[in-house]
Amino acid sequence: MRTRFLFLAATLFAPLGASAQPLIQSQEGIALQNEILQLQQQVQSLQSQGGGNGASSLGGTTPPAPSGNQGSNALIPTLLTQVQQLQAQVQTLNGEVSDLQHQQQTQNDQTQKEIGDLKFQMTNGASAAPGGQGAAIPPASPGASQAPAPDDPKATLQAAISAYEKHDYATAEKLAQGIVTHHRSAPQAYRAQYLVAQSYAAKGDSSSAAVAYYNTYNMNKSGTYAPRSMLGLASSLAAIGQNQEACETLASLNSQYPKPPAGMQSEIDAVSSRAHCQ
Repeated sequence: MRTRFLFLAATLFAPLGASAQPLIQSQEGIALQNEILQLQQQVQSLQSQGGGNGASSLGGTTPPAPSGNQGSNALIPTLLTQVQQLQAQVQTLNGEVSDLQHQQQTQNDQTQKEIGDLKFQMTNGASAAPGGQGAAIPPASPGASQAPAPDDPKATLQAAISAYEKHDYATAEKLAQGIVTHHRSAPQAYRAQYLVAQSYAAKGDSSSAAVAYYNTYNMNKSGTYAPRSMLGLASSLAAIGQNQEACETLASLNSQYPKPPAGMQSEIDAVSSRAHCQ
């Protein structure tokens, strides 16, 4: 229960001052706060019963209350102890919530840094996007060019396609990337490059997929896979939150291919909707 309270109330605690209480808005927190208030009220009531001598129960110098009030005054230290214990619990919870908030802020800062680094590489390390729109391209994934050189590009491509069809996307990407890296001039290299992009996309690695689709387009801007490469690029950019660049890529696609290949229009519309293009 305590763990659930910490996560639900992570942003609802105000720092405790010398006498201030935290703002707690969960059911558990409100109950705890009410319990503190009730005990404080009991203390005040008992002090009032003691008349002018109430202060003595709090450690003052005034003599003790008359014997008729001794029972009431005897309860005051116990109630004060309970109040202090409950306040200590609130402070402990507040400290744990602060730790959670710090962890969350650290994660957010790291994410923002990664986005900033990505945008910097897009701006300074990549060529202009298809159509001159300046679409952002993430950095290539490390180690992508380290696949072993295939002896027969044609046979290797067939093996890569077979692996892809079996949903073994890592093997498909590795084999296809080997063709592109070591046999770039081979007729199979263009298809292999597109398969690399497809494999990354199927694995959910949208950043690497965007790079691979962009490279496919640049390999042959009038080739068979050019329009689908632009669509894949737009979809990958939308997946990593680069909606403006995704929309610009779709605008270039629509400009270059007013009548896209069969079956593509619905996919274009879907990506446009996902990227909130106007």
